[in-house]
Amino acid sequence: METSVHIGNLIKQYIDAHRLVRTEVAKQMGTPNTAIYAYEKRQYIHCQTLMRLCKATKHNFFMDIANALPREYTYNPQLVSDKDALLAQQAAEINKLTLENALLKELIMGKK
Repeated sequence: METSVHIGNLIKQYIDAHRLVRTEVAKQMGTPNTAIYAYEKRQYIHCQTLMRLCKATKHNFFMDIANALPREYTYNPQLVSDKDALLAQQAAEINKLTLENALLKELIMGKK
C-alpha cells in the first residue's frame, strides 16, 4: 500500500484556512504571483521550494507530510524535537506518580 501526499493540496488548505494572501506569500518567497497557484496544483514540489514556502508562511509543511506517514515508519531519534522529549519526560513522570499512588493506597489500606 503506497501512501501518497498531494503537497499542493496541503499548501492550498493551509493558505485557505489561514486566509493568507497568495501574492504576499509569493512576495515573501521571491517568486512571481502566479507561482503559488502553480504550487497548489502540483502533487510534488522540490524540497528547497517547500522550505522557502515554510519560511514565508511560518508553517512546517514537512511535519504535515511526516504526520501523513504510518506511525510504524522509523525515523532518526537524534532529530527528536523538544516537544517529543517533553512528552517522553512527562510519560516517565506519570509512570512514577502512578507507582507512588499505588504504594500510598497500599499503605492506607494496611493501616485500617
